[in-house]
Amino acid sequence: MNNVISLTAVPINTAVFIFDIDESPCRDRLRELGFTKGTRVIPLHANPGKSAVAYFVRGAVIALRNTDADTIYVSAKESCHD
Repeated sequence: MNNVISLTAVPINTAVFIFDIDESPCRDRLRELGFTKGTRVIPLHANPGKSAVAYFVRGAVIALRNTDADTIYVSAKESCHD
């Protein structure tokens, strides 16, 4: 997984690094929660309906709806210059 992909495509318990966040109404809020470029993120578990996932980011566990996580792009590499 060396390409940039959506956060929702990352398998559970796989560490990735944030590459970018799309323009969206929740972009600023995601950044305030710690989802910033270069930050390490690990998907921990999905809810039973698989519409949201809990992520470990900056020492906290934060649940995001898939619609919000789809706006976050990540890479397996800490620094990605595509």
